Amino acid sequence: MTIVRNGDVVQLHYTTYAADGCVIETSGLRDPLEFQVGSPEVIAGINRAVVGMRQGERRRIAVSPEHAFGFRDPRLLQVAPRLGFLEKADDGDQLTANVRGTELDIWVRSLSGDEITLDANHPLAGESMVYEIEVVGVVPRAA
Repeated sequence: MTIVRNGDVVQLHYTTYAADGCVIETSGLRDPLEFQVGSPEVIAGINRAVVGMRQGERRRIAVSPEHAFGFRDPRLLQVAPRLGFLEKADDGDQLTANVRGTELDIWVRSLSGDEITLDANHPLAGESMVYEIEVVGVVPRAA
């Protein structure tokens, strides 16, 4: 059986748990996640964990914030006048902003009167998580 190496294309089923054990997301009822090992398509903790695994192998791994979605950056939290934002914006909504030609995902953290609090941190930034992963397919990188 093929051992996963950097550069291989891997198909992976996973379940993501918060530190308190609550399920955040699972791929169990859909197609597996497919990515090239070592690419920025997935978090560093997953990239590192699959190297050396074999098809059919399962692991449970703990991933710290620096190997997941990073630490929260307070500079990415901004309070702005609500004027100009969607009238129907609500707490938790995801928006896309164009900042100097770069598209950026931002989340509405709160609405208060004439102000809106926006956060460009990933919603899971600063969180440690646990992943259950299973390699269900491996396509070795081209030689």
